[in-house]
Amino acid sequence: MIPQWIVLGSVLLLIAADHFIVWQAFIRQSQVDAAKARHALWLRGALLMWAASILVLWLWIATGVPMSSVGFGLPEGWRLWVPLAATIAFAALQGSSAIRVARLPVPSEKLRMQLGGVAAISPRAASELPAFFGVSLTAGFCEELVFRGFLIWALQPLVDLWFAALLSALLFGAAHAYQGMAGVIRTSVLGLVFTAIVLLTRSLWPAIVLHAVVDAMGGVIAWLVLRDPVPMPSAAEPSGS
Repeated sequence: MIPQWIVLGSVLLLIAADHFIVWQAFIRQSQVDAAKARHALWLRGALLMWAASILVLWLWIATGVPMSSVGFGLPEGWRLWVPLAATIAFAALQGSSAIRVARLPVPSEKLRMQLGGVAAISPRAASELPAFFGVSLTAGFCEELVFRGFLIWALQPLVDLWFAALLSALLFGAAHAYQGMAGVIRTSVLGLVFTAIVLLTRSLWPAIVLHAVVDAMGGVIAWLVLRDPVPMPSAAEPSGS
């Protein structure tokens, strides 16, 4: 049998490696080729999260843990429709924000500053969006599995459910330390929101979908803010041939 504490330690090491190894490599590489560094960061980060997720799934399958007991059951009734409606409403709101940003001739410096530490890892070209969407799907599934599924499950023998949930949210925030203290606080709060969704719906799936949508829409808006402005034709130039 695979001791869950060994898996817990391995998962925590993988999370730490994302910050102390992958992120530091990104900083060094971004000074040479920022675009290449972003793609390398996305790939390496995704591989680490999938490694942690596969390890967790291996533990649960090997020890006979019912998947429904760790959040893989599909919610029913209001537990399905309420988070689904909230996700659709959030996507619509973010879509509206994206349209407003897209219509700006040149995004203001204030908008760029609001991105904070996220700017360094956000897509800068339309060609980067498909890869970033893949990262968003990975984050939605793997981070919810690891932080809301596994960590809460693994910590419960030591502390009660609510304290385990709080610890998982704080670890989630700490895993985003590259965003600075403001980013850690913001992602910790977001982690609490995802945790509340998981506990209320008794399923990981609503949080997985919302998490992926949050990351994907955030990437689209960041791209619109950070992309090179489209040259506008001058008044002296003809508008057509």
